Amino acid sequence: MNACVDTDNQHHIHQDCSVSPSPTHVFAVTSGKGGVGKTNVVANLAAALALARKRVMVIDADLGLANLDLFLGVTPQYTLADFFAGTRALTDVIIPGRLGIALLPAASGVQEVTSLSGEQKISFLTELDALTHRMDVVLVDTGSGISDTVTYFAAAAQEIIVVVTPEPSALADAYALVKVLVSTHQEKRFWILANNVENEREAARLYDTLSRMALRFLNASLDFLGWIPRDRELVRAVARCQMVMTTAPQSPAARAFMVVAHRLAGAVAAEARVKGCPQFFFRRILAVAGKKGWET
Repeated sequence: MNACVDTDNQHHIHQDCSVSPSPTHVFAVTSGKGGVGKTNVVANLAAALALARKRVMVIDADLGLANLDLFLGVTPQYTLADFFAGTRALTDVIIPGRLGIALLPAASGVQEVTSLSGEQKISFLTELDALTHRMDVVLVDTGSGISDTVTYFAAAAQEIIVVVTPEPSALADAYALVKVLVSTHQEKRFWILANNVENEREAARLYDTLSRMALRFLNASLDFLGWIPRDRELVRAVARCQMVMTTAPQSPAARAFMVVAHRLAGAVAAEARVKGCPQFFFRRILAVAGKKGWET
């Protein structure tokens, strides 16, 4: 783990950062199954946005298998476990990773967010609300699957990005996730990002299959965000706990992440989303909890 640490970035974010002049946009990046490269996508997409001069925060919401810190080159001194234990403020927990990307790290084995007390939730949302005003984009790396914790964060975000690979099981599980979010949380729009595909044609086939199923059986709209190719440079970067955006910026995968980042930024700028502002994310989390009958 220490081999993945960037010692130049071991300092805390100062609280006198300027307030973002434009609204912060919150995206949940999720997947129906593990092993599709979701966390790697989050890290590289954050890097691409940072290189495009966006102020980016990533929230590691995969509370069971937290590992975004590895890709961002840091070893957190504190995690969300310390915050929920009441021993640290979020300003102590959040740290900058590579390219200045702000990271809110989780910890393996931390208490499920859906089982937190009302006081813990409100404290978390209040402090997080203040922090995100300094950012342009917030990416939430959820866990995989259809657990309450996964859908909890996905349904709260302004936009949902579903990462899927060409394997039949990944396609089936992505559809299952969309189905749960549609039926339980009334979500109707999703971005689809095809990962680890051979070429654009394979990505288009993957998207078309999933899109037809969702439209026919769920009446849900799936938008194609883009595709990331199979790339040896990407595999090599992942094996070293690094981002291909920094290790091989001219590689096919890195160029693809830049295209996706620009497409994402352009789509957000082109339309005013109903869910609107970052405050909605935090209020929505509480609303989702209320619908599920969790104590607030």
